[in-house]
Amino acid sequence: MFTDSYRYPDAGDRVTASFIERHEPYSGYWVASERLALERLTERLGTGQRERVRALDAGCGFGRLLPWLSRQAATITAADPDPSRLAAAREQRDALEPGTEITFSDADSTSIGGGPYDLLLSSHVIQHVPTGVVGTILRDLAGLAAPGATLVLCYSRSPFGRGAYTLDVLENGEIRSEPIDRARFDEVVSGPGIPDTLPVRLLDPAELHAEAAEAGWTLDWEWTYHVLDDLAGLDAHGDRDELVNDSPLLVREAGRDMVSLFRRTARA
Repeated sequence: MFTDSYRYPDAGDRVTASFIERHEPYSGYWVASERLALERLTERLGTGQRERVRALDAGCGFGRLLPWLSRQAATITAADPDPSRLAAAREQRDALEPGTEITFSDADSTSIGGGPYDLLLSSHVIQHVPTGVVGTILRDLAGLAAPGATLVLCYSRSPFGRGAYTLDVLENGEIRSEPIDRARFDEVVSGPGIPDTLPVRLLDPAELHAEAAEAGWTLDWEWTYHVLDDLAGLDAHGDRDELVNDSPLLVREAGRDMVSLFRRTARA
């Protein structure tokens, strides 16, 4: 899927940071929204015996979620094919729960070792890979999963039934999102990368559910977050995420991101 020279296209997350600065409804919302999503996810996972849980962060990037993952699992493999991002992830060691055993691997989903894993995490990876690869990643992760394992997927989403593709481009300090079609997305994401340009697939959650089911995963729970939509009657500084997730109709339409929790079913 990736070569040894793979580099994530948004060096230093410059494009992503500019997108957040322009689009978040108020300062600090982006971080607070993700924190709430992780709190709800933790509640859904429940309190298990952390010392017995083996976890995988597939596509760990800078290791931003490793501290959270270390509160769920005492043994972690953090994998990323981009050596510079993996090197940054190693700097998270001091932020992990005491007693955490962690291994770092410069691998993609086709070559990750270890396991079987009880908890698998892949955060904001599947929207930056060729469209035909998503199913392969889900099957690879299923092959690494222990019986009854859980998979947490975080991804950029579209409204149900309306998948889309964009190029987020940073020019002169300003961000713009250019709509593109699937063929152009696959062309760009499979290429060598364009400076300050991030191809993003906004996945249709229903389409992802179907691909996950084919790979042997059953949807258990999901939460939409980073609600950037201008919704009438929604207080910009209120509990916008709670309000959206309490409404099935709004969940179908609103939110930039989704966290989905899947359970391992029979071998596909």
